[in-house]
Amino acid sequence: MLAGVYVDTEDLVRLAAEPQPNIRARRATGGHSGSLISRARGRGVDLDEVRLYQAGDDVRNIDWKVTARKQKAHTKIFREERERPTVLVIDQSPSMFFGSQVRMKSVAAAEIAARLAWRTLNTRDRIGGIVIGSNALRVLKPLRSKLNVIRLLNALSEANHALNSELRGTTTSRVAWHDVLANIRHTTPIGHRIVFVSDFEGITDVELQQLLVLQNHNELALIHVYDQLEEALPPSGTYNVTDGANTLSFSSSSRQNQNQYRERFEVFKGRLRDACRARGIRYESITTADDASRISIHE
Repeated sequence: MLAGVYVDTEDLVRLAAEPQPNIRARRATGGHSGSLISRARGRGVDLDEVRLYQAGDDVRNIDWKVTARKQKAHTKIFREERERPTVLVIDQSPSMFFGSQVRMKSVAAAEIAARLAWRTLNTRDRIGGIVIGSNALRVLKPLRSKLNVIRLLNALSEANHALNSELRGTTTSRVAWHDVLANIRHTTPIGHRIVFVSDFEGITDVELQQLLVLQNHNELALIHVYDQLEEALPPSGTYNVTDGANTLSFSSSSRQNQNQYRERFEVFKGRLRDACRARGIRYESITTADDASRISIHE
């Protein structure tokens, strides 16, 4: 598990050497029951079923052993192998520069993205990404290339380290959500797997629906990264918090404040989870203290 305030490209590259889970890539069977597809690489080699021979079947696919055993012609049906490019959308905006345990949300998001990138490359799918920085986006088109993964990780590291200078300024601006969504639509018109790793801070209901509608022509997954301090107030006391420019004092002694704080986060998290569930979109949440290796998109 990566820890700390910042992450370097070398840290993310080293994750490629860690043991990978046993991944069996899913095949599309139509609709959204599996992974969506783009274009075929050719006649697949994965056997789907053996059934009775029907007029028009390729005689080259007759299963002679089954035919001899059952005394009726049977043919092998193969499931076509198809390409499924993956685009990781990773948030490295100022709201991600926060963490009370183990590491910043930005570091957790970078680790999740790196692990998913290496696993995707191991399944021989194309991999690209969109890195959301403080004031700019970095877009890398999906390629089946280790070099492209390293480029993505380097862009992540650069955006991660830029958070330091951004937070020392007078503002903590981020790229507007509508600009992020426009870039995703342009990069992933159809047949992609899109994995969005963010805290989703500031996203409106309209923008959330615009994000989720990408599921219509792609396979979408949302990974919600948050810190435990965002979920519940710390033990009773007076605390000072800062965004790098402004400082606010608050008391966590009030039971009412504790309940309102907790309920506010639960409503926000529930809004994301329920909106995904309504569309059949994968949703996962993870805190800064959780093990990022448990996150997988290849199950």
